[in-house]
Amino acid sequence: KLEVYEFVSGTAGRISLSEKFTRKQLESITDSGIQIILENHVENYTVEGKERFDLAFNADGVDELNKNIKQLNNGKLHQPIYKVRVYEEGNRFPIGSTGNKKDKYVEAAKGTNLFFTIYWDAEKQKRIYETIPLNVVIEHQKQDALLPKEQRTPVPIDSKKGEFLFSLSPSDLVYVPTGEEVNDPSLVDFRKLTQEQTARIYKMVSSSGPQSFFVQGYVSKSIQNKLEFSALNKMEKSIENIMIKDRCWKLKVDRLGNILSVTRGQAMKES
Repeated sequence: KLEVYEFVSGTAGRISLSEKFTRKQLESITDSGIQIILENHVENYTVEGKERFDLAFNADGVDELNKNIKQLNNGKLHQPIYKVRVYEEGNRFPIGSTGNKKDKYVEAAKGTNLFFTIYWDAEKQKRIYETIPLNVVIEHQKQDALLPKEQRTPVPIDSKKGEFLFSLSPSDLVYVPTGEEVNDPSLVDFRKLTQEQTARIYKMVSSSGPQSFFVQGYVSKSIQNKLEFSALNKMEKSIENIMIKDRCWKLKVDRLGNILSVTRGQAMKES
């Protein structure tokens, strides 16, 4: 019999009690005494087996919690509770390796992915995708700082994945060409785009693993939540049902909206 242990890193942070407080957060509270108090409090807001966290921890619910905190704590006095410390899994990393920097850690907000890389696999005739973790990017840029400026790259490049085309970060703009424009890029004059072509400019919103999500370039915020652009308020496919990452060209734009340069690279053909 072989026992296998898995070590998971994590961090603890304080959050306020509110109607958005969840069962998962309650079970992640680092203080077992506070956890018991809140468990007893939630029981008073359980109807037919359904826990109403929204009522238990809204402004009125928190007031009731602290008004009855001695009773909820089995007759023992306790300080009012408005914030709790919860444990969350995550990959934190030291900000440096010398002095006290090795003892100071940083962790990106959960779900923060800042770089999405796109490669071209000539053998398979397809694009390859990867989201780069923040700590990997930081370590790469620290090492690249020693190189001449023209040799630096914003992200580490893995030649095994194929020819590096470009990377995308949130708020970067891309153009989604038609099949004809892929075959003949001269059909697109970025100094004078048509209204139809302008509608095919998209803004990168986020990425995860091999997935990347976008909204149309003119969209600031969805009008109707979780309806216009799927339940995530963002989309992988264009309005024309084209997988954006498979074909997009990266645009470099100045503050006035002028397109300074276009990075095309190989694009996947329509199947």
